[in-house]
Amino acid sequence: MKKAFLLITLLSFPLTVFAAGGELDWKTFGWRVAMFVVFAALLYFLTANRIKAMLIQRTEDIKAALAEAETAKEEAMAKVKQYKAKMAELEKELEEMKANAKKAAEKERENMIVDAKKHVEHMKQFAISMIESEKERAIQELHREAVELAASQAEQKLTKEINGSKAAKILDEYIKHIGE
Repeated sequence: MKKAFLLITLLSFPLTVFAAGGELDWKTFGWRVAMFVVFAALLYFLTANRIKAMLIQRTEDIKAALAEAETAKEEAMAKVKQYKAKMAELEKELEEMKANAKKAAEKERENMIVDAKKHVEHMKQFAISMIESEKERAIQELHREAVELAASQAEQKLTKEINGSKAAKILDEYIKHIGE
């Protein structure tokens, strides 16, 4: 750093000499160089420690910021891994829930089929019992109608065959028979 400062100083001397105008006077030039060296040395001794401290502090701040950024990056990467693991776990749970829902739906379907078969069987038994009941009622109705028809035909036949004297004789026998 000192070498760069010295180089810049030496390169700036000719500019200061020509800025004054006129010919190059070595005595004036010597005084100017001496004054500049004194000024530069004084400036260096007065500000060097502060500038060094400031640069050191700035370097430490940058190092601390880099370390903090690295720590934040590591924490962020850890959280990313954690979230990825959670996402994988949630996807696994979602697949399990889908499988369980599918199993439950299949079981419910089977239960509904069993219930429907039971209901159909019950309805079938009910229909069979209704048919049997209607059949019995129809048979009884036919028997009753057959008896009424037979009685009606017998009455007509008897009415034709029996005349007044036979009817009185049958009536008397019937009354005797009731009395016994």
